[in-house]
Amino acid sequence: MKQQLFTFLGLLLCILGHTQTHTGKLENPLKNMPEMDIVLWPMGMDSAVNIGKLTANGTLEFNFPEKEAFQSADAEKQMVADDFKYALRFNCIGQDEPEYPNVMATSISPITLWHKNRYVGVLFPVTDERLIHWMEDEAYNNPVEGTFYEMVYVAEATTLKTECATTFQFSEETVNASYHYQLELEAGLNVIAYTIEDIHKMNSKVTSNKPSKVVVKNVQAEDGIKWIAKYF
Repeated sequence: MKQQLFTFLGLLLCILGHTQTHTGKLENPLKNMPEMDIVLWPMGMDSAVNIGKLTANGTLEFNFPEKEAFQSADAEKQMVADDFKYALRFNCIGQDEPEYPNVMATSISPITLWHKNRYVGVLFPVTDERLIHWMEDEAYNNPVEGTFYEMVYVAEATTLKTECATTFQFSEETVNASYHYQLELEAGLNVIAYTIEDIHKMNSKVTSNKPSKVVVKNVQAEDGIKWIAKYF
């Protein structure tokens, strides 16, 4: 398997074999913070999947498991997945729709912190902290130009390098949007970067501003990810 080297916040990230090991630094660690697990809870499964740990000094050590960790022997407790296009935060379904890969996939969120058998926080990987407010409520909060990141599971390795255009209607206002995909994904869990490059300003009495140009790609060395936690 091809090795890819890139960095989270200037630290080395390696992909070796099927296991991905990521490291990063938390922007807002707690004082006297204990070590915590980093987990995902895929829809449909009855247990969480551990993907790493947050050390007491604020270092994030991700260790993505094999894809089998997202599967269950019990057919009634399988992770819910759908066509790849539905796993993307931005897509052109029904309008100038490109040929999306014919694989099953799902976006898994939130990225949560777990300590002493309970949730204690949520992680937000972004390049601008202001994006967090928009991610929590797109209808009322405005986006800003920058990048946010999501965990996406794909059943098979897949590639998507294309672009598409779509339109949205809000009351009497039309938003024209374009999405540019530069994705090479491994089977299993991946980190996808969504970069908002342009924003359509809306009438604030109708709804929030909307991203109108988004680049969707693999994580790159120059991304400058800020890992920010919200604690419960």
